[in-house]
Amino acid sequence: MPCGSATQKVEQATGVTLNPVSEESSVTDVLNKVTTGQADAGVVYVTDAKGAGDKVAEVPFPEAADAVNTYPIAVLKGSKNPELARKFVDLVTGEAGQKSSTQRDSRSPRSCPCRSASA
Repeated sequence: MPCGSATQKVEQATGVTLNPVSEESSVTDVLNKVTTGQADAGVVYVTDAKGAGDKVAEVPFPEAADAVNTYPIAVLKGSKNPELARKFVDLVTGEAGQKSSTQRDSRSPRSCPCRSASA
């Protein structure tokens, strides 16, 4: 899970070990636990925290900037439509795709990965 791997990077960078009560399979599940009171805190992406509005308080931490996730993309050898697949890869990795991704996805883990905790 990308969010969990970013949390591990932050743990290593800070020297802090988190002991979550539960580990969820998605950021939205973590956020839901926090907003419904099932967890006191959770680590989620900045965009998700912002989307929750005043239901949560965002706590940025500088080490998260180095916890970058990499998402591979490629045209499969056996693709039934390699030309269209190549166009898609070019779109995603090109200027327009990168600009769109940067604007939409502030997933620099200043408040990142998916874990929830309860006191």
